[in-house]
Amino acid sequence: MRTLYRRWRAEDGNALVEFVVLAVALLLPALYLVLTLGSVQSAVFAADIIARDTARIHAVEQDPVRAQQRSSDHAEMVLEDFGLSARDAVEVSCTHDPCATAGGTVTATVRIPVPIPGLGPVLGQRGPVTVSSGHAVQVDQYRAGNG
Repeated sequence: MRTLYRRWRAEDGNALVEFVVLAVALLLPALYLVLTLGSVQSAVFAADIIARDTARIHAVEQDPVRAQQRSSDHAEMVLEDFGLSARDAVEVSCTHDPCATAGGTVTATVRIPVPIPGLGPVLGQRGPVTVSSGHAVQVDQYRAGNG
């Protein structure tokens, strides 16, 4: 009985060390995965918002220069809100010139590179993952012309 007690007493505290080592080994990768997935999901939301609103702006705005400026300002604001930075992320194509011509279709495509948390110095601001979104808007066929 005494030998069993001495043996048990000799291992006192090992369970705590094992728990801490296993917790760190399992929780840190899980936390990193959650941060990475959160970063990718925020980029997906931003791309969707920018594509939808850019197509709508170009379908409604009569002046192409003003439409480009409004959509650029909007994209910059959304990217800033989501903590992302991407230049030239939006591509707009139209079936008619100008885009707001009645009966035409405006398509906006957005591509955003996603930085991976903690690997910014290694990979730079452009991460290995790029999310994209597209949206098409039909310009009202019976809209009033310029003037």
